[in-house]
Amino acid sequence: MSARSSLHPRGEMRGAFIFALLAAIALLSMVVVVVGARSYRGINAMAEQAFLSLTGMSYLVGKVRGADAAGQIEIVQEGDLTVLTLGQELDGERYLTYIYCDGTKVCEYFARADVAFSADYGEKIFDASGLSFSLENGLLQISIVDAGGNTHEGAVYLRAAKEGGA
Repeated sequence: MSARSSLHPRGEMRGAFIFALLAAIALLSMVVVVVGARSYRGINAMAEQAFLSLTGMSYLVGKVRGADAAGQIEIVQEGDLTVLTLGQELDGERYLTYIYCDGTKVCEYFARADVAFSADYGEKIFDASGLSFSLENGLLQISIVDAGGNTHEGAVYLRAAKEGGA
């Protein structure tokens, strides 16, 4: 046999090794992409939940601060809902903003004070599975339970409490 035929099996081994190496690189690349995509989705979902709850809390705190005047903030029971009512005077008439959670979303309903509250008319502010309020000694505490079951809490000290209100 010639030297050429003895090199032929060695060339096949190199080809098989290079093919196996390229296949391993392709497989590992695919694994990295799949793991990265899963991580990205998880991080994105957590960031979205945090953003929604922080934005929702900021919105509620802003609404409360805007209504911070003597006798304008109250927590009431409307059926099975705990409702935060924020009052204000417009053109000599009293209006109320009702903020409540129906179990899937936090809603806001704005109406004249002489119009009966109806949860059906509220507009969605953000998704949440729970919302609770407590008001003691001028400190309004707000607790939001987001759709994922995480609880976010905030508090607002009412300036009106110094004036004997809220």
